[in-house]
Amino acid sequence: MDFSDLLLQIGGVSYTKHPVFPDLVSSMLAATLIAICLNFAFAFLRKKTTDIDRLTKVMQEQKNFSREYRDAIKKQDKERINELKKKQAYMTKLGMEMQQQQMRPMLLYMIPSFMLWILVFPAFFGSTVALSPLHIPFVMCNEENVKIDSTVDENGERKGACNVPGEVFLWGWFLITSLSTTGIIAKITKTSLPSMT
Repeated sequence: MDFSDLLLQIGGVSYTKHPVFPDLVSSMLAATLIAICLNFAFAFLRKKTTDIDRLTKVMQEQKNFSREYRDAIKKQDKERINELKKKQAYMTKLGMEMQQQQMRPMLLYMIPSFMLWILVFPAFFGSTVALSPLHIPFVMCNEENVKIDSTVDENGERKGACNVPGEVFLWGWFLITSLSTTGIIAKITKTSLPSMT
């Protein structure tokens, strides 16, 4: 028995063979809706735990500092470089403060979210929730997964959930949906941050 066999025996971690959402269309739609709702929850959590206006000002200040420093180096203005080097410790402190502000809501969100997708949702959705024409490694079933999963165990049941190549794993669908909707939800909830470039 290897570690993965042991892990699958822990209550709640194994995927159900008889999900609440038995077909890929209903499971895909339900998983998408849940992922979007969780993204909204994260956006509101960020709004409550982060001073977005202050964070935006700090990011702008760091952006301006970086631009000035590059410009001074480019022009080889030693006086300006020395002046900016004195300000560098302050800018580093601001950068650390900014990272702490961003990490707080992420930590509060990530742990419960992972627990839901690993311990709770597999019992409702099963292992796969969608079918994709594009192949993304590790996130979808491939031909080798299908070959292994289609073998039958001593009880006459299939060993895994992959029926055809391209089926998207539950956690993979959550990842794809979350990444594709985060920016839109951040704009809607006014929790988006300016880019550093």
